[in-house]
Amino acid sequence: MVKTHFCSNTPTQIIFLILFSLILILPVNASTTHSDTELNEAINRAGLQRMLTQKILKSYCQIGQDQFYNQPEKKLYKSLSRFENGLLLISEFTDIEEINDSLKSIKQMMPQYKTLILAPATKDNIPPLIKMNEKLLALSHQIVLDLEKKSGKELAKIVNVAGRQRMLSQRIELFYLLRDWGFNDDFYRDELAESRQAFTEGLVYLNQYKHNTPEVEGLLAKADRSFNLFSHSLDNTHNAFLVSLTVNQLLKYMDTATYLYSKM
Repeated sequence: MVKTHFCSNTPTQIIFLILFSLILILPVNASTTHSDTELNEAINRAGLQRMLTQKILKSYCQIGQDQFYNQPEKKLYKSLSRFENGLLLISEFTDIEEINDSLKSIKQMMPQYKTLILAPATKDNIPPLIKMNEKLLALSHQIVLDLEKKSGKELAKIVNVAGRQRMLSQRIELFYLLRDWGFNDDFYRDELAESRQAFTEGLVYLNQYKHNTPEVEGLLAKADRSFNLFSHSLDNTHNAFLVSLTVNQLLKYMDTATYLYSKM
């Protein structure tokens, strides 16, 4: 009689067969899928990195000009810490391959940037700091654009634009302070003018969004009034205190609006 060995597998063979079956069932090259809300929150956080690059250097300029009414040293350290924490949070989205090169470049720049930004604040350090700061801003902005593209939704662009308003508020003050500090060539004048224009255009764009809630509309209206009231101050020198007060209001309004957009 011929004996069958069909059911005579060893325990090891059985385990192997089970594992092999699971491999066949599992999808190949599975990737993480992020919800619209998760992507909008990531865009909000990545957009915050843009703002922090400007706020860090702004605080440096305030220290260099002995403008200690706004506790710039404390804010510089706090903003730098928030920027580094933000890198860790955004790194949770490295399954979105498009952002990895930008993240890597930022992390490579940070040791040199920190050394210079934490050194005594002098005018001589501004040119190299501006160069690094512009690079950090560009890389941070690219991460936002890549996340927005990954989403592909209209609301993702709205979150991006609202978050960019936060950055522009700080950039306006930064280049105002640089002008007061004696940096008044074409680059500095042009960046101040372009930032002011971009902020105005950003408010117009956001006001046209058809799904604005009453709360968001109120914040945009407050930002518009504040910006119009202090705009003329930017044309005069030595109004740093007034400019700082208004910019702090603009940042608060736009930060809250961006958060609300990201939760829609």
